Formats: sequence, C-alpha cells, structure tokens
Amino acid sequence: MPEVLPSIRLRCPHWLIVTNCLALACGTPLEPAPKATPPIAHSVDTRPNSAIAAQPANRVVAAPPQTQEQTPPSPTPVPAWDPGLANLNPDDDYVIGPPDEIPDCEARLKAAGVTFRVAKLPLKQQHGFVCGSPQVVEYLDGPEHIRFRPRPIVTCQLALGLAHLEHVLNRTATELLGKKVVSVTQGGTYSCRSMARFKAVSEHSYANAIDLYAFGLSDARTAKVVTHFGDPRHDATTPEGRFLRTLAQRLFDEQVFSVVVTRYFDELHRDHIHVDMAHYRTDGSR
Repeated sequence: MPEVLPSIRLRCPHWLIVTNCLALACGTPLEPAPKATPPIAHSVDTRPNSAIAAQPANRVVAAPPQTQEQTPPSPTPVPAWDPGLANLNPDDDYVIGPPDEIPDCEARLKAAGVTFRVAKLPLKQQHGFVCGSPQVVEYLDGPEHIRFRPRPIVTCQLALGLAHLEHVLNRTATELLGKKVVSVTQGGTYSCRSMARFKAVSEHSYANAIDLYAFGLSDARTAKVVTHFGDPRHDATTPEGRFLRTLAQRLFDEQVFSVVVTRYFDELHRDHIHVDMAHYRTDGSR
C-alpha cells in the first residue's frame, strides 16, 4: 500500500471527514478525534472598513480621500439538492451519521422506474458510533433492468442513485463497448465498521455505499475491475479498461454519487469501484 496518497479533488475541508469515504475493509474502533476550527473556504469576507483613529479635540483632521466603496463578492450559490444525487452543499460536510429520511423517497423510486421492497436496518450503537439507517429498501429492478448480484439492500437515497447509475452504465457501455450492461456484481452495501486506513466511520455503516466489482454485457463479455481497470499510472490498454475509467469519472462529474473511489486513490480499490452518498464529496476517480 503506498505511503503517499494520489492527488484527488476534495471538497471536504476536514481530514476526518475527507477520509470518511476512503477505505472499505474492516478497521479499528473509532477514537475521539481532536477538535479543529473549520476553515472558511466557503465564507465571505465581511470585515468592516477600518475606522478613523480618534484624534485630539483641538486638532483639525483632514477628510480621508474619497474611494469607491468595495462590495464583498457574493458567495457562490449552492444548487438545491435533489435527493438521489450527490450532495453539493458544503455547509453539512461535517455531518456524520445515518442519512435523514426523504419523505417522498418511495414515490421518487416508483417514478424512476425502480422496483423495490421496504427493508429494515435498525439503528444500533457499535464501535462507538451509530450504525443502520431509518429508511432502507431492497433494490429489485431498475429503469434499465440491470440485474444486481446479489440484490443490494441500501438507503432509499442510494437506491435513487442506483437508478441514475443504470442510465450512465448503458450510455457509457454502448459508446465504448458497443453493448449494454445486463448485470452488475456488487460486493457489499451494509457493514457496521470504521475504515481500514482511517479512524472514521464508513458510509457502509449506513448501507449508504456500494462496491462495484464487475459488469456483465449483453454479448456475454464481462468488464472486471480487477482485470481490466489497469495500472492508473498508465493509460487504459483495453476497451473494458477505458469503459471502467470513463464510467467512474462520469459517476462523479455528473453528480450521480457524492464519493467515487477507484484504484487511482489506493490499492485497496484495485478490484472494485466504491461509490456512496456521503454529505461531503471526494473524487478518487482520476
């Protein structure tokens, strides 16, 4: 495992939060993290103009030169969050815990063409943090009728993300491989644990993440991450490799998931693509 992490684009300003998406194997119990003052990357400078220093009463003070008033720049507006897509709001990057319920999530799933079964993952305290989720479904079928093996049990929010994933999968596969994807081999969604490399909670603890290992095509070919993704230090050498790399980048760039982590990030992801719906964003797709 490399000692220095590859360069990635991160929005999350706190190291503990940034690392909350990075590794997927079982780790050690959490330990209290030192408190840190959050940076002000998203703040606007609202400091007042300097006041004129007080002068003695019998002294005439010249009027300050006239200068054009400087208006502080307006903050970049945050797009309204659409449940089922990446969270773009920087104000909740520090939120750690199960995702909130989406009141109309089941109606949204039906409108997206998803067949599902309501499931349960009761909240529980373990390893010093809370696992489980208040709103969970078993994803049975989606808009492109891609079969997930095994059928994933995920948060309702992630289920909406899987519906978007199906569209991106077939668009990318048709473009680069000339065939559609008919199946996805996934390696797990729910696992109550911290991360392998970092003392932070994994989104798997809430069934808010999924690991994608292989993609079966309509012509019986299979694009396997462990076989075809290739060495990230070099360009992809096969059509399947180009498909996998392009897919991962589109899933982040098109805001399908908040977090996308591949072998570009570390060797823990040499055999799968990790995606999740964390509050923060992490791009490990390039």
